[in-house]
Amino acid sequence: MAASVHLAPEQLPEFDELYSISDLHMGGRTGFQIFNSGDALAAFIEHVRALPAASVVLVINGDLVDFLAEPDAVAFDPAGAVRKLDRIVGDAAFAPGWTALIRFVRTKGRHLAITLGNHDLELALPWVRDHLTALLTGADERARARLTLAFDGTGFLCRIGNARVLCVHGNEVDTWNIADHETIRRYGRDIQQGRPVENWMPNAGTQLVIDVMNSIKQKFPFVDLLKPELEGVIPTLLAIAPEQRSRIFAALPAAFHLGLDKVRRSVGLLGADEQEEGGPEQLAPLRTLPTTPRISRQQLLDAVELQLAEDVEPISLVPLDQRGQYLGIGGAIASFVFGGDVRESLRKGLDGLQKDRSFDFKQMDDTFQQFDKQVGADVDFLLTGHTHLERALKRNESSGWYFNSGTWVRLIRLEADVLASADKFSQVYDVLAAGSMAALDAYPGLILKRRTVVAIRTTPAGTKGELMHWDEAAGLVAMPNANFTKPAG
Repeated sequence: MAASVHLAPEQLPEFDELYSISDLHMGGRTGFQIFNSGDALAAFIEHVRALPAASVVLVINGDLVDFLAEPDAVAFDPAGAVRKLDRIVGDAAFAPGWTALIRFVRTKGRHLAITLGNHDLELALPWVRDHLTALLTGADERARARLTLAFDGTGFLCRIGNARVLCVHGNEVDTWNIADHETIRRYGRDIQQGRPVENWMPNAGTQLVIDVMNSIKQKFPFVDLLKPELEGVIPTLLAIAPEQRSRIFAALPAAFHLGLDKVRRSVGLLGADEQEEGGPEQLAPLRTLPTTPRISRQQLLDAVELQLAEDVEPISLVPLDQRGQYLGIGGAIASFVFGGDVRESLRKGLDGLQKDRSFDFKQMDDTFQQFDKQVGADVDFLLTGHTHLERALKRNESSGWYFNSGTWVRLIRLEADVLASADKFSQVYDVLAAGSMAALDAYPGLILKRRTVVAIRTTPAGTKGELMHWDEAAGLVAMPNANFTKPAG
């Protein structure tokens, strides 16, 4: 019979203040990097370093780097991870942040904790972990004592004032992107001991990033940025890039195999937003791609290409009982199948995004609901990332609170005024179709830079958690109505 084990407060590391950020996704070649806030990150880290509080911990809550975004990306790269990490650290776009991290952890009273995400799994391998430690701390033994690398899946647990704070990345409840920590441990053991290792079996999300989506992202970088993914990215991509339709339609059946709530994960997009209710209660590593085992992914792609070349209608590739689901994704798919003005059909098909609540920090998405069910009441403040969508919510299953630290990468949200105007939408359509990050950045108001921070601090009234944004001019800016306090005493 399972029983709870309660850790005494004195068993936990204690700090005066905690600041958590996540999903920096440093990686990729120039022109295709979704993180472009190197100087802002450096300024934020320096701000935290210089705070008057005696003891401060900075948490990078997963996906510090993105090995899957590197030009020679593979699903899991034990031999090449150190080289890739060195390239990322030395990249001019990312170097300011690394310089600031090095200075931070080498400062008395400043602690750095890093959790593992789902795009940086190799960091958990012993030689990569040691190399990261050396990069950050050098020969400074005191700095090493102030560095915590929580790469085993347990998360980072500490105490701020009278509150317990748990930081986990968030992919732990994402069935398409679960990290198999035990297999990573065995890989590290076997390689270090000179044993043969079996071929790495990635989770479904990683598999589709490598096999399908990376090539599309190189041509259309907006797919990493636009939210929500199911209702926004797929129909837009089908309309703008019809030549990619075979890869898109080949990827979609695997997603619908697990239901529409898994589409976001299956197409390999970074993070995920809302999911239909009814996700799994029990967690288990996802080791194989959930498709028909008698045909390989490449065979599926080849078959789709051949049928499209023979003028087979794309919708005929979808089982009859699922065609309504596909056509319901958006007007772009219907236009693609039945003909018509693609731009106008897409705009009308995306009209429902005007009611979308993905960017509402009070929306109870699936990540929140799953963690709320599974994390015990001992945790006062539960912090995640992964979805790239910030949240500040009171928990339903306990008296604690939940925060999601969103991301520091670019985001795109199609605003209501754009969707309501054919002229404005046409301009945005052209920018998305241009296929360059520079075009996206240049269009006024298209790119969002949230730079979300979760702050947990001791106050005279108790321990206060709040959602904040880093502004290059104003510094840390608190979001209205996005804070909770555990009363003192």
